[in-house]
Amino acid sequence: MGLDDRLRMIVCSCNRLTEAAIRDCAARAQGAVRVMDVYGMLGCQAQCGRCARTIADILSGADRAAPVAGAAKPKSGARAA
Repeated sequence: MGLDDRLRMIVCSCNRLTEAAIRDCAARAQGAVRVMDVYGMLGCQAQCGRCARTIADILSGADRAAPVAGAAKPKSGARAA
């Protein structure tokens, strides 16, 4: 699964929240973001709760997993951290 496919992935079926929307919330937030903050920022609320762990995982990895425009790429043969 490529990055584009992953960002379009529906994380919350109840509210049709995508991974991209959740990452956008993390990027726009001033400080730490909690799962409940994501729902509020996207104008919805938790329904069944099955997505909460996935949203938390996305939030905890948003700073290191999302590519940053203009970021330097590792040199050929170099290992990414």
